[in-house]
Amino acid sequence: MPWRFDGCRERINRAKAQGEAIANAWNTVPPERLYSTSAQVEDDGTGGIWLSPRDSTLLFNAVALQFGEFLYQLRAALDGCVYKAAIIDSRSDPPPDEHSLEFPICCKSSDFKKKAAFMIAPLADKRQRLIESVQPYKAPELPPDEIVFNINRTLGILNDWARKDRHRRLHIFGSLPASATPKIRIPEGVSLSYMKVVGSGMLENKSQIAAFKLSGYRRGMKVQANPDLMLEIALDEVPPPCAENDSFGNRITEMVNATYSVVSAIEESF
Repeated sequence: MPWRFDGCRERINRAKAQGEAIANAWNTVPPERLYSTSAQVEDDGTGGIWLSPRDSTLLFNAVALQFGEFLYQLRAALDGCVYKAAIIDSRSDPPPDEHSLEFPICCKSSDFKKKAAFMIAPLADKRQRLIESVQPYKAPELPPDEIVFNINRTLGILNDWARKDRHRRLHIFGSLPASATPKIRIPEGVSLSYMKVVGSGMLENKSQIAAFKLSGYRRGMKVQANPDLMLEIALDEVPPPCAENDSFGNRITEMVNATYSVVSAIEESF
């Protein structure tokens, strides 16, 4: 059928494959390849468990390149959707002003009015209103843990990251502790008074994971540590997480879902 948007879906599927490749690459890397662990104990028995980064530049660079293609394919699927709709609405191939056609994503209504005037001019009013309904400035007021799954917010993040990736490399990927149950091995006669997880945010340089206190500790005693933590991949870009479930994994999943939903809605509008 001439109104099928199969080309856009092929791009979405390509992006989805890149997202899965990123997850597989990350999930198969043992934390000890990325970080070394050490325990530091003061004379009074207070101490901490620390992580120090190893050389993971090649891994993070490879992931960044894959993620760049992920963003490109989704952004291209949205632009291609507008182009295809313009062909159908104008009954012309190529459509009018083909080099100006693009899927606008705007944080202000004034910006949308300016850009929509030429980016989606050949589209029927019905489709222009549909595109406006998913703009970031149209995002509803929702609880933080629900806004994570909102199309408007997701498209805003996708557009911002894709724009940055075109003009410069996105801020370096890193690790974010998802959970930690640190453990230590202590000498006979020494007892653990307390152990608590400390720190949050991306692991940069040398990072403390836990603090503890040992009773009966004397200088020179050997103490071994295991942070026993799960690491999530993270990207140091705005916006910062707004809720516990606002993870990198959920964000890229919602980017795929949002793009697919937009393409399907425009296709079904004919």
